[in-house]
Amino acid sequence: MNQPQQTAWWKESVIYQVYPKSFYDSNNDGIGDIKGIIAKLPYLKKLGITMIWVSPFYQSPMADNGYDIADYYAVNPDLGQMQDVDDLIKQASEMGIQVMIDLVVNHTSDEHPWFQAALADPQSKYRDYYIFKPAVAGGVPNNWRSIFGGSAWEKVAGEETWYLHVFHKKQPDLNWENPQLREEIYSMVNWWLDKGIAGFRIDAITFIKKDQDYGSLPADGVDGLASIKSKSRNRPGIELFLNELKEKTFNRHRCVTVGEAPGVPLDEYDSYIGPNGYFDMIFDFHAADIDVETVQSGLNSATGALTNSERRYLPANGHFARPAGERRLLKIMTSRARFQNSSATLSIKTRLVPRRWPVCTFSCRERRLFTRVRSWG
Repeated sequence: MNQPQQTAWWKESVIYQVYPKSFYDSNNDGIGDIKGIIAKLPYLKKLGITMIWVSPFYQSPMADNGYDIADYYAVNPDLGQMQDVDDLIKQASEMGIQVMIDLVVNHTSDEHPWFQAALADPQSKYRDYYIFKPAVAGGVPNNWRSIFGGSAWEKVAGEETWYLHVFHKKQPDLNWENPQLREEIYSMVNWWLDKGIAGFRIDAITFIKKDQDYGSLPADGVDGLASIKSKSRNRPGIELFLNELKEKTFNRHRCVTVGEAPGVPLDEYDSYIGPNGYFDMIFDFHAADIDVETVQSGLNSATGALTNSERRYLPANGHFARPAGERRLLKIMTSRARFQNSSATLSIKTRLVPRRWPVCTFSCRERRLFTRVRSWG
């Protein structure tokens, strides 16, 4: 829920990300679990954290490390059961620690009952919960390239029909143009908030709106495909979906929202995190995507990229979540011989520590031990 900066309860939070499978194993089966998080609550309390961000623990075939959800209302059996989640929320609250979880609503797993029903019956209402398109000239509907590489379309067995997956082929995209689908999502979001979670880190949310022409683009690679981003990321009309999501869910609860929002131009930050923004915070990918070429051009150029984003998010709201981009910048820059001295190191560190510290602090020492192959640029 958006609140004025001076009254927002979450702005002083210290948030610690936990990837359950690699955090703590309570039953010695080699897999971390929800009970393992509960067991370590005293340790987390001692660190001084006030909120846990728990990465996906939903029922999932784990094609994308839990971000492919097969059931929004069930827990992956390897990680525990729903009673464990209830116990985590309750026992964490007793220690003054709140629980934030991931919300993944751009796509589901292809093993979700909705998608299975859509495959089983082309006339099912669930066929319109996803994005199915007929073949064009006997092949894929267009030449869009998935974020994970290869065509963004997968053929339906026994049909001349294809379904869209912006990410993995086992992650079919949900059709946000369908109001019935949106209401299902809102009911699920409210169910979790009613359960007592503090809020959500909202995955890949800028991809929920696709250009409805589904037209091909000039190829930008030897594979004959074109990046899907210009047709599916932060597209006109997304504001209708995001405002509705906020009004029907977040605004009805005392919660915090952190959007994973790649593709948002700096001049649109106030729409995303301003006083009437869609979210309380977003990840700032303008800072995260500083690359080697930027660093090679010098410290002023690299830190200038940070300054440009700061000039936009500070007036907009003053709160956002910084991903690991600045740590990556520090690592890249200090690998250069000309920065390997005390003066340069102090200069870089001073620049990277926010002067007014207007952000929630994320501690990710125990974060998930894998790389999700995404390219947000």
